[in-house]
Amino acid sequence: MIIMKITDKIIKEEKLAIINYKGHVEYMDILVSKLTTWVEVNEVEATGPPFAIYYTIPGSVDDDEMIYDMGIPIANDSEIEDDGEINIVELLEHRVLAIVHKGSYSTIKKSYKEMVDYSIENNYDIIGSPKEIYFNSPHEVPEEELKTEIQFPVIKM
Repeated sequence: MIIMKITDKIIKEEKLAIINYKGHVEYMDILVSKLTTWVEVNEVEATGPPFAIYYTIPGSVDDDEMIYDMGIPIANDSEIEDDGEINIVELLEHRVLAIVHKGSYSTIKKSYKEMVDYSIENNYDIIGSPKEIYFNSPHEVPEEELKTEIQFPVIKM
């Protein structure tokens, strides 16, 4: 695992296609497949990699009780509507603390702890759920080459 520098950045307004999900994170691959198939079938431009926003903390509930959104950013000019399973939402511009975690998902808690410690030491207030952006997957690269950006929405105190 390599922990990279924590950055403070502004995320511009973006449109997202998301699936609200309650269940085990091992089903993320299926959710990502649904999203990428939806993008292709509807001829929508994906503007970034898939992500998850967590509303429960892994380990704090039974695995099948995890609540999270699985999503993919899409072009802001996309004129597409919800289809019952995939919801279209607009996320307003916001500030985040971000770090790129390189390595196994089993060691990602260390990056989360570093982010929380940094936010406390530098007077940031975490104001929302964490987002993980998946630049690659365990199906594409060895575990030690996995690259995941973690973002915490924040305000500077």
